[in-house]
Amino acid sequence: MKKFIFISFILLWTLSAQDSETNKLIEGLLGDTPIEEDLKELCDVIGGRPTGSRANSLSIDWGLKKFQEAGVSASKEVFTMPGLWLENETSAQIGGAAEFEPRVVALTFSKGTHRTGLRGKLVDGGHGTIDDFARLGENARGNFVIIETDELVDIDGLFKEYADAVLIEDLAYEAGVKGLVYMSSRPMRLLYRHNASRSFENTLPMVVMAREDAKRCLRILRNDESLALLVKINVRKGAAYKSYNVIGEIEGSERPEEVVIIGAHLDSWGLGTGANDNGCNVAMMIDIARQMIKLDIKPKRTIRFALWNGEELGLYGSMAYTKQYESQLDNHIMAMSVDIGSGPITGFFTGGRPDVLESTNKITDPLTDLGMFTNIDIPLVGTDNFDFMMHGVGNLIANHEPANYAPNYHAESDTYDKVNLKALKLNSAIVAAVTLGYANDLNINLPRQSRQNIEKLVESTDLEQQMKSMMGIWYQWIDGKRGRK
Repeated sequence: MKKFIFISFILLWTLSAQDSETNKLIEGLLGDTPIEEDLKELCDVIGGRPTGSRANSLSIDWGLKKFQEAGVSASKEVFTMPGLWLENETSAQIGGAAEFEPRVVALTFSKGTHRTGLRGKLVDGGHGTIDDFARLGENARGNFVIIETDELVDIDGLFKEYADAVLIEDLAYEAGVKGLVYMSSRPMRLLYRHNASRSFENTLPMVVMAREDAKRCLRILRNDESLALLVKINVRKGAAYKSYNVIGEIEGSERPEEVVIIGAHLDSWGLGTGANDNGCNVAMMIDIARQMIKLDIKPKRTIRFALWNGEELGLYGSMAYTKQYESQLDNHIMAMSVDIGSGPITGFFTGGRPDVLESTNKITDPLTDLGMFTNIDIPLVGTDNFDFMMHGVGNLIANHEPANYAPNYHAESDTYDKVNLKALKLNSAIVAAVTLGYANDLNINLPRQSRQNIEKLVESTDLEQQMKSMMGIWYQWIDGKRGRK
């Protein structure tokens, strides 16, 4: 009996100590930290950070320096980007029944034009459906096709845009168009940059035109008038090159070989300054690591803090990590991506794995002072959890209230002033508590899934459809270039 009481006392003392560590970290992150100053530096001084740009290089060194100044062991880890694509300048002129200069921006991976531009007839492609291209028939061949879009109001609409673009662009290639013009889905002449669905394999000029300018064009065309488009797309393209992730690490005190990794992508598009996508959560990673060192918190498992690169172009930085550390992935307990802006976190997506859902519920249920959380057990594609998921590692994506994320996504308006700074502080505490929970609860055991397990996940969910809408990653999975062998 005495032995039982002693063991029970030790257990309660251990649990209390763990709770104390978590509470201490939460209090530290909710207190006065430099997270806002870090975000201002990243967004206002360095600015938008397309992979391969000078600003991106500056941000890599900046992230490394921030970790090191905080006393966190950190390094730059090199990987290869398959190619370079950067926009220098894009412009357009409308002629024919009306003459004006619409606001335009090139889609990522758009083909450039000669410096004198590319001229052609502009035709109405409706919403770019099969019926719309059938209606156009031969009138699509050799002409620019303008595509009408619905106004974007939420994240569901954003995923629909990506899915629709795959079909639209396949139909455009089949029809032999000269180029594609997408109506901006954002009002107030706001421009943004999406990726052409065929990624580096794209061979068509593609632009997004300000919504009001595109509507003007469609009204004219639908009044049986004719329009011509002259577009000039000046892009810098290049061969494969070296880029870097930044990885910080706090070694585990009891099981250093076991790893919990959390991350946010450092790169962004250059139209805005990459604040909600994803500078705010880069600043979060740095702040959590900094506070753990400052408060002398020693996790039982190793925690890694990743600032991923190449995410916007195809999740290349996190893919490179899973290849570099493939022999160690059996010991990766959990990989978390934080990449849906700065709205309050409402829970986590747990990747279609009941064991991950159970473990995450176990950790989040006691965190009532930070909010009420609903964890959703579905797999998602589109951020840096993806390659961990396809390698069978338990993975999480923080789920946020949408706030203003979708309307400013990849847009000129994604700037520091759009970040919910109060929620960002709270989100940092939530992510830290979940991370420390996974690092310290040695009873959590999430075996790595086999290739067969992952294939069953793909077959039983909409993962195939999601992957086909994202930068050609479905074919990389099918060809064995991504994921577990």
